[in-house]
Amino acid sequence: MKYKKNILYIENLSTAKLANRFGTPLYCYSLNKLIKNIEKFKSNFKKINPLVCFSIKSNNNIQLLKHIN
Repeated sequence: MKYKKNILYIENLSTAKLANRFGTPLYCYSLNKLIKNIEKFKSNFKKINPLVCFSIKSNNNIQLLKHIN
């Protein structure tokens, strides 16, 4: 995620254009960012080998859940 000329972009997609196309409120996820965050968490806690759990109630987007399985 980054700003270009005061417009937020998620994976090089303008959130303004997404909102115009799909309406608001709009929930938009960055799969790349999600995967990087999980990998970073696992790397930082590698020494203690944590059990990583995810609450489906917090996000029931099936496409995202398939990737973080």
